[in-house]
Amino acid sequence: MKSATLVLIFTYCSFQISAQTFSSRQSESTMTIAGTSTLHDWESQVTVFKAACAFSGDKLEKASLVATVESIKSGTASMDDNTYEALKEDKFPEITFESTEIKMDGNKATARGTLTIAGQSKIITLPISAEKWSGNNLTVTGNYTFKMSSFGIDPPRAMLGTIRTGDEVTIKFKINLYN
Repeated sequence: MKSATLVLIFTYCSFQISAQTFSSRQSESTMTIAGTSTLHDWESQVTVFKAACAFSGDKLEKASLVATVESIKSGTASMDDNTYEALKEDKFPEITFESTEIKMDGNKATARGTLTIAGQSKIITLPISAEKWSGNNLTVTGNYTFKMSSFGIDPPRAMLGTIRTGDEVTIKFKINLYN
C-alpha cells in the first residue's frame, strides 16, 4: 500500500513540475536580418524557422531556434546568392540557437546559449521579452546585433568589390508560440 501511495505522489509531483512546451507558428511569426552596405541599408526576411521553449510555471526554462539559411530572402536573387555563399549554406544549411541558462525578470529575460552560424559557434547572451496571452500561448520578441566576422564570415561583396556589406548585422524576431 505504501509503495502505491509513493508512486501516486511521485506521479503527481512530476506532473506539477513538468514544463509546458511551446512551438512556433511560422505564419504568425517574423524574423529579419538587417545591415548596411556602401550602397544602402538592407533587410532580409527569414521565411523558414522553428522556435520552441519550455516554461515551468511562469519561468522560461529553455529556448531554441533553427532557421534555414536558404530561406533568407532580400527580394534580389543576386543578394540572396551572396548571402548563401557568405553563410556557407552548402555546408551549413541552418542557423541555430540553443539556450543553456535563462534569467527572468518579469516578462524580460536574458537567454545565454550557443548561437551557431556558418559552422561557427559562440556563447551569446540574448535579451528577450516573453508575453503570455490567451490559452497559455505567448509571444517572444528580441534582437541581437553582432559582427559577421566574429563567426568567420566575410561580409558579402558585389560588383567586383565596389559594393560591400557592413560587418555588423542585427537579427530581429517576433515569434508566436503555442502549447
